[in-house]
Amino acid sequence: MFLRVATFLLLCAVSSSCFADETCETIGGRAAGEADYLFGVAKVTSPERLHFYSAPGSECQLPAFLVNGDTVEILRSSVLYGKSGGVSQTHPFRYVRYRDASGAFVTGWVTADQLTSEPPPLPVSHECQAWANEALRSREREAPSASNRFRVQGQARAWFYTMPNEKCRSPSVFLVPGDSVSAQEQSEDDFLEVTWYGPDHRIIRGWLKKSQLASIDEGDRYRDDINPLSVDKATRIATLSLRTDYHCVFYESWNAQKEIQIIVREDHQSALCRGSADSETSPPVAYISINKQSGEITWPDMADGFDE
Repeated sequence: MFLRVATFLLLCAVSSSCFADETCETIGGRAAGEADYLFGVAKVTSPERLHFYSAPGSECQLPAFLVNGDTVEILRSSVLYGKSGGVSQTHPFRYVRYRDASGAFVTGWVTADQLTSEPPPLPVSHECQAWANEALRSREREAPSASNRFRVQGQARAWFYTMPNEKCRSPSVFLVPGDSVSAQEQSEDDFLEVTWYGPDHRIIRGWLKKSQLASIDEGDRYRDDINPLSVDKATRIATLSLRTDYHCVFYESWNAQKEIQIIVREDHQSALCRGSADSETSPPVAYISINKQSGEITWPDMADGFDE
């Protein structure tokens, strides 16, 4: 799998401010490799501006901000890393995606205490959740293609499914012909996980039938002028491409000079991944390298691994 996005890098001038940028680069690289994926929708409830951060560190605040009432997708979580390298469990961060008025996305870290979770529009039944816990571990899926925008076609309603299973169709949530969505994956079956962004700031993420979708031949647009760190694209690509839900793996990562290097190992400790292997000797199943400037993902051969 190879993904590439346009390169945009703001170079740091030779000044005292570069020290902070280097620190944030290290923190951002560490956070990019963590397997801390989740999904939810939240509203900003801060009476003040809620600033983006280039990395989950107290010294990494950016000029860009959200305001009260903005709706975001929560994609990852992280604890706060301080200048000293210590970690605070009491000031968590969330990696979020915000769709602006022009339809372009902004991604970055924000503090979690000013976000209020929205109730899920597609509650999952016990039966569908039990099916997903068993079946999704072996479902074939890949990261979304560059052209990930689709439009509902035909004359019928496009019903949302809470899971990619015929029995998991929502009784009340649907789209109509002409509605457009962003695909979150590529898959082998007739279901596609998508996100719909409503004019009233509602966000719905679920599965639709591929047979009711037509490609628009365009992809999501991202703002590359918000975060100056070279690690930003790697964080975004890793977040959108390397989800571990329903997969029995975990990541170990290193922030190398030009790349985020990740070793994927078998997970024998999580609730759905219980096994007899020792977690400290869990065998690697893949090596992943993410170029920090271009966002390109490469998969080094298992026999080669990473250069020491």
